[in-house]
Amino acid sequence: RKYRLLSLLILALFAYSCNSWLDVKPEDELDESDMFATGDGYRHALNGIYYGMGGQTLYGEDLTWGLVDVFGRTYTLYSVYGGGNRALTMFYYGVYQNNWDNILLEPEIESIWENAYKMVANCNNLIQNISKEDPDKFAYKVREQKMIWGEALALRAFIQFDMLRLFAPAKEESNTTYIPYFEKYPSTYEPNLSISEFMEKVIRDLEKAKTLVAPTDTVSERRDRLNSKNRFTMGTIDGNIEHNVTDLFEAYRGFRINYYAINGVLARAYAFIGKYEEAFNITEEIITAVDNTKQRLFSFTPNADVEENPKTFLDLLFGLSNEKLADNYTAEYNATGKLYVDHYTITFDDNADYRNTKLLTKSGTKYFSTKYLPSSINSITSHICAKLIPMVRLSEMYYIRAEYYASINDFSNAIKEMDIVRDGRECTKGRLDDIIKDEKSFRKELIKEAQREFIGEGQVFFYFKKFNQPIYSSMKESDFTLPLPDSETIL
Repeated sequence: RKYRLLSLLILALFAYSCNSWLDVKPEDELDESDMFATGDGYRHALNGIYYGMGGQTLYGEDLTWGLVDVFGRTYTLYSVYGGGNRALTMFYYGVYQNNWDNILLEPEIESIWENAYKMVANCNNLIQNISKEDPDKFAYKVREQKMIWGEALALRAFIQFDMLRLFAPAKEESNTTYIPYFEKYPSTYEPNLSISEFMEKVIRDLEKAKTLVAPTDTVSERRDRLNSKNRFTMGTIDGNIEHNVTDLFEAYRGFRINYYAINGVLARAYAFIGKYEEAFNITEEIITAVDNTKQRLFSFTPNADVEENPKTFLDLLFGLSNEKLADNYTAEYNATGKLYVDHYTITFDDNADYRNTKLLTKSGTKYFSTKYLPSSINSITSHICAKLIPMVRLSEMYYIRAEYYASINDFSNAIKEMDIVRDGRECTKGRLDDIIKDEKSFRKELIKEAQREFIGEGQVFFYFKKFNQPIYSSMKESDFTLPLPDSETIL
């Protein structure tokens, strides 16, 4: 297997302004010894990884509102025709038809793989250096060292977990291996692993990461940095600008894979392998987390705020950033025949649901998601939303809890967990009581909820996949698994 070693090229200076965390830019290549000579060098290296993850071939498009949402049939078949700024007519059609030999799709999959493992290599380089570093090199000593180390470890697991979800089947096949898990730098080769072997490493890394990051996010004097006013805005919404934070590397914890976001990914991982009780227990800490005024850190965004805050980031645990996100989405939105939400498949059965009334717009007979469009309201919140890429949501934690109850045939409590999200989106409660009666009906309704909740976020495909529910009538189970790029199958 040829694994392209890519050195730490994406580095970012951290300027001192309100939006500096959102505005990091790549710099020229630096020698590794220079990069890690100071604590600031480690900061720049970590910021560079976040910056790279927000790129178009990763979570800035392909792994969220672009390719993976096309896989999940968020958009209608006729949406693949028309113009567009990335010549996606043929590309989207290839995605929609699972045509892996499509002339544009094949290199795009290669690019996703290469860029994902470029970020993994950068994580591994940082981890190996920081694990043996002197804590006195960092401004906040051992706490900062552990925070950077833990975030890099969590990002390594996060990215590779998504590669497994794309390039391997949802269920283990005996004596079969799929993709490698890279945890060393440099590494020219690692063996392919079974799903269980791979997930052991993902969970191991996430468990260690949350222990390392915990002192940054869970001690009482720091807890307020994760509440709804500070997580993405640092208090600028209520005029308390940045809460007198002089070091912005310590701020904007929603744009970092913070302690609670790591737990959210860990719950996702346990649910993926069918360990529903372990996943359920982890969600409890997220749902009940409070700031120093005893207000919940994570709560559903009120209807009145949705026009200004279409990403509904009050219930977002973690998000990435891309300065050109709104522009890139708007270009596809404006192109003829692109990004029409499949309103026939994604059934909005409740007129009170603000995901329908506020987060979709109708043009003629066709619907579009407004989640990534610039808000008409000129505010700090709307400017942050324009750059924000949703990664892990509170709603997913309730869906995981519902899966736990369904796994023990307690469908009454499963419905209650789903209704918490529906109530948060102002849906009419009680509509599921006469529908969900068994595992089959539960899975069908949970997928519907995911389709409504995660438009533009790249998660719907994975709900269909893990439940092995065909997205279209002729779909085969093997269609859920992307082929490995040619460069990874040639020795």
